[in-house]
Amino acid sequence: MHSTTAVTPFADAAADAVATWVGALAGAANGVDAEVHAMSGAGLVRTVEALARAARALEALQARCAAELADRSCGEVDADLAREHGFPNAAKLLTAAGGGRSIDAVRLIEVGRAISARRSFFDEELPAKRPLVAAAMHRGELCVDAAGVIVRFLDRIALRCEPEAMASAETLLVERAPVVGIDGLHALIKRLEAHLDPDGVQPREDELRARRSLSIREDRFGMVLVRGAFDPESGAAIKTAVDALVGAALRAGRGGNRTEARGSGHDPVGRASVDPLFREDRSIAQLNADALADLARHALGCGDAPTALRRVTVVARVDAEALTTGEGHATIDGIDQPVSIATARALALSAGISPLLLGEGRARLDLGRAARLFSTEQKLVLVDRDGGCAWPGCLRPPGYAEAHHIAWWQRDEGRTDTGNGIMLCSHHHHRVHRDGWRIHVHDDRSWFVPPAHLDPQQVPRPGNLASERRIAERFAKRRRAPGASRGAPRRSSPSAPATPQPPASVSA
Repeated sequence: MHSTTAVTPFADAAADAVATWVGALAGAANGVDAEVHAMSGAGLVRTVEALARAARALEALQARCAAELADRSCGEVDADLAREHGFPNAAKLLTAAGGGRSIDAVRLIEVGRAISARRSFFDEELPAKRPLVAAAMHRGELCVDAAGVIVRFLDRIALRCEPEAMASAETLLVERAPVVGIDGLHALIKRLEAHLDPDGVQPREDELRARRSLSIREDRFGMVLVRGAFDPESGAAIKTAVDALVGAALRAGRGGNRTEARGSGHDPVGRASVDPLFREDRSIAQLNADALADLARHALGCGDAPTALRRVTVVARVDAEALTTGEGHATIDGIDQPVSIATARALALSAGISPLLLGEGRARLDLGRAARLFSTEQKLVLVDRDGGCAWPGCLRPPGYAEAHHIAWWQRDEGRTDTGNGIMLCSHHHHRVHRDGWRIHVHDDRSWFVPPAHLDPQQVPRPGNLASERRIAERFAKRRRAPGASRGAPRRSSPSAPATPQPPASVSA
């Protein structure tokens, strides 16, 4: 029997999954369902993680085999492996073997070809097309779906991007993919593409605007069906308004057992009652529908806007230099897709739109002990640093996060300064306090220090960084290099390191 090291990562991951499964059992059991039910809570989590690592290692092998199968199935009829087995192509063979979808087989081949070694015209072995993606999959850090997203983006941008920038982009995406997942990867790619191809922002925006649509019809049951797609500029206003009303309804529902003072004006979502029968029981989808209907009723003749809407605004962030020169792009809080400078200029003149101008240096707004709550301006600065919730890997956008004191206002006599502020969603704010995490801001970057019962070494974990900041840091060196392309980011600090190092000592 031939020895092999190719399957060693998968074999090790599978063995670890088996050992983790056995170690998770809190008692004797017989059968799969019984054993899963017998696992302790912590053991079940460890088992899920171990199985995921084994699955990723297996996917890396499947992708390489799929690519080889495809290469052997594109020759002459008498030398076509797929046809020899009765299939028109490799994707159909893979679909039949795996029992999945054809599109998944096609993407598996796509990833396999990107991570497998290539042969030159002279039959020399060349490195993989995407070596960092290949290495991450070999280590079991990257699933095939995430790898596919990265590979397709890099292939799409390749002709418009310099090799050095391509390498930096691949490094950034491979590093962030295990942390943010597929959804976060898509959001990061939108911002990254705007930096790598600034001249393409306007055409992409025009394409999205041309695809906008809204259809309203009544079905045979009497339901009015609304289906639409909006460009970032229009969608931001709709999303902000609906989110504001839904958020107000959810906050009111959480206070269901305490009577809250309400104004005499009409507030379609702000009701609380001591009676449990009046607690909020609508789903998020129903809240969204009701919020949109409330907006329409107000537009048809309501005298005043709902209270929740009067407290929110759409925030458009744009580099001050880019706004002057017209080169670059802007972003809208809560919307992943960047917009053009022309759109940013139009938004700056709109009611309910707040332009936030960003220069080389970040503003620091300090209120000390004169005020307990962070101001709107301070929150905008914190969002520019943290993106949304700063908890590592959390994808909650700015609208779902609030500014909190790192050194507590009352216990520690903390100051209401941006240097003592952190953006956290409600869930992670409570977790920080419940578990005893410490937070430190070092070089304008947040660090989370776990309690000893979660990590005896208490190694600091880097908090989330706004996508714009992360991309700017990654490409700062390239921007300063002689002959750098015009599309390099302008917003990063010249002294910012490419990868921040954790502080030697951390304290809240």
